[in-house]
Amino acid sequence: MDNIYHKAAHNLCRVSLLNRYRIMLALSGLKIYRGQPEILGYLLSHGDCSQKELADSLGVSPASIATSLKRMSKAGFIERAPDENDRRINRLKITPAGKEVFFAGKAECDKVDKIMFTGFSDDEIGQFSDMLSKIANNLSGDGISDKEVINYIKNQRNGDDKND
Repeated sequence: MDNIYHKAAHNLCRVSLLNRYRIMLALSGLKIYRGQPEILGYLLSHGDCSQKELADSLGVSPASIATSLKRMSKAGFIERAPDENDRRINRLKITPAGKEVFFAGKAECDKVDKIMFTGFSDDEIGQFSDMLSKIANNLSGDGISDKEVINYIKNQRNGDDKND
């Protein structure tokens, strides 16, 4: 019985790695990096915000997204402006170039999703999604939050966050 669990877990990890690889390849031509589409998507849907507000919403620390914000600012995808009420705080805003790259990145990610689910019916995809939710609930059943997991994994990377 252990073999069936191991095989299923192995396949799940393999799918995750292959999906991440395909997404990274799809985004590389756009000069956007992993994690940045989520930042742009948040700014697009919520408007301007502080780095702390952004980090809290994404479930990461402000320091963990600092490199991404610096890169995105340099690429012209976001702008920083001093807060009207507190000059110590910068407000982040998506630029027209940021909107363009966000939608181009979303289109590329949608292509990867379509490839991933080729040959599956909508019902099968729904069942698969339900199964993944059940697995996630089983693994977080003792109250582990997504934020805790993300922070733990980032801390285990031994400071190797230069590629984010």
